[in-house]
Amino acid sequence: MLKLEIKKTTILVTVLIFFTQTCLSEIYKPKLSINGSGLKIPRMVSLKNSLTYMRSGPGKKYPIIFEFRKKGYPLKIIAEYNNWRKVTTNTNLTGWIHTQLLSSLSTAIIIKDTFLKKRPSNASKPKAKLLQNLLVNIKNCELNWCSVEIIKNKVFLGWVEKKFIWGSTKNNF
Repeated sequence: MLKLEIKKTTILVTVLIFFTQTCLSEIYKPKLSINGSGLKIPRMVSLKNSLTYMRSGPGKKYPIIFEFRKKGYPLKIIAEYNNWRKVTTNTNLTGWIHTQLLSSLSTAIIIKDTFLKKRPSNASKPKAKLLQNLLVNIKNCELNWCSVEIIKNKVFLGWVEKKFIWGSTKNNF
């Protein structure tokens, strides 16, 4: 009788340990920030300079994996390590960039050809055609539209539907 009770207890403890471990592993989430800024992750930033290197790890000892040549290019911060930020692009290129090379300026990339509108409405008259990969400055965003600025030979202001842009629009998280 005592052997049967010991066997039942052993089985019960084994089952409890197994299910407890499974539940804990499902709850565990790795840290996104180690000695970082304390700001929320993910968040959008843009490049401060026209030449910026993306590295494979958080430090100058890691090799350069990509070279950005576009000031203002939008990136999403997905992790932090000291003064380094792990970022990703709209095409899912991921790497590390030092914080001194990043800016909080709100920018976005046009992800599909669309029109710059005079007002935030599909019925509004188009002001210009915007091509894919065009960099725009975000002025402010409403529910489905963002007010943007495009600086080429002259400044263009207007509205673009959020679904056509990737960047600081609050809908990319």
